[in-house]
Amino acid sequence: MKFRPLALMTIAALLGVSGCATNPVSKNHDFVLMSEKAELELGQQGAAQVAKQMPLLPENDPLVRYVDKVGQKVAAKADRPELYYRFHVVDDATINAFALPGGYIYIHRGLLNHMNNEAELAAVLGHEIGHVTARHAVKQYTKAQAYQLGMAVTSVFLPIPYGSNMLTDMVAMAVIQGYGREAELQSDQLSITYITRAGYDPEATIGILKTLKRLADLDKKEKIDAGDKVEEYHGAFASHPETEKRIREAVKLSEQSQLQHGIVNHREMLAALDGYPYGDNPDQGAIIGQRFLHPDLGIQLDFPKDWVITNTPTAVNARLRKEDVYFMMKVKELSKHQTPEEVLREVFPGQKLFGIVQSGEQSGMQHAEAMIRMSAPHVSQAMIISHVFLKGSKAFVVSMWSKRDAFEQYRDQFSQISRSFRNYDKQIDGDVPRIHLYTWQAGDSWQQLAKKDGEVLGHFTAEKLAALNGMDINEQPASGTLIKVVQ
Repeated sequence: MKFRPLALMTIAALLGVSGCATNPVSKNHDFVLMSEKAELELGQQGAAQVAKQMPLLPENDPLVRYVDKVGQKVAAKADRPELYYRFHVVDDATINAFALPGGYIYIHRGLLNHMNNEAELAAVLGHEIGHVTARHAVKQYTKAQAYQLGMAVTSVFLPIPYGSNMLTDMVAMAVIQGYGREAELQSDQLSITYITRAGYDPEATIGILKTLKRLADLDKKEKIDAGDKVEEYHGAFASHPETEKRIREAVKLSEQSQLQHGIVNHREMLAALDGYPYGDNPDQGAIIGQRFLHPDLGIQLDFPKDWVITNTPTAVNARLRKEDVYFMMKVKELSKHQTPEEVLREVFPGQKLFGIVQSGEQSGMQHAEAMIRMSAPHVSQAMIISHVFLKGSKAFVVSMWSKRDAFEQYRDQFSQISRSFRNYDKQIDGDVPRIHLYTWQAGDSWQQLAKKDGEVLGHFTAEKLAALNGMDINEQPASGTLIKVVQ
């Protein structure tokens, strides 16, 4: 769609611009439909939205203060030092970082956990600062104006689990989708420039990009092992250049840098992460090996070997590796006193329930179970066994299913899972997995450390521990090196 000249002038007038502006980085004239004032206001609106919809660590949190200190140091050497940059930590396990117009920078704790020195942190923050200084969001806004998009978010590396239903006043995926590889490579280049000016080792960019590729490969390996469909990242991140290409370009740029022996700060970065959760915020539940627990809700349950567990904001899901056998747990808030059977009939309205069992109490919770023949996710002709556990005003609905003709084959595993549902007590059952520091000893191996700590990261704990420390499974740090473990 092309704008007619009159319509274009009208939009430009509304946004307070005449059409052309000097790009702060390239010094060239860009045609944009947004003034700097509008850009800053847009960022403020977006930041308010993010604060409501994403779990942010408080500003006085030690990790946030550390990120802000590094970010401010890099931002001071950027092309738009007059902007007031704000650095936030999103408190979840996502491997990502993103920026809003005007200097609002966000980095997820999951990405921070996989950093192994301060220079890597500076490199990622520098990349996001580069999106801001080059006004990539403003350029994208101009492209998207025909679709009446309300805001632009720049994002890097991997998808964030907040779709357009979360950021309701913009079509986030559409905005990012047309971003372009050139812009991402430019942000990499700007990052190396900025962190070099700030005194950091520019080769850190190579290290963090290699870590991201390693994590993507491991994620793919896990999906193949579980029998899940492997999907390449499309949509919002299709415009991002291949990580291998970004690594090659980063190598060239770092070699051109005149800085020798830049700041690395390995111990400082690890000390900043010590004690923080490895996975999602414990308020959202945690997976420890084959166990799921939720401290806030006070419940936990165990899964047999070869079940792959995932935790989402709305449900806990699991699948028996490479089989069409599934699990789902949801929480229903009760508005009145009900029996477990009444809850089951509400959850499956109009369905015939059979084999209903009112088993009294389990771990102090009222319990009932029933079987249902109906279509279920991934299985069109399914046999479902569903349990309801009542705890205060909450009903926990635990459902498991398979193809009807295979149900008896898995009944024992279904029973084992449902019988494990019980109350959680931190003093008795332990804490969620957290980052702790350990000094590598002669004779250590990733496999040995994984077994020592009970393989809390699941099927690929050894590989994940190596990746957490910026290494492949066949690489080892020197004796005496401080590393991260998960306990």
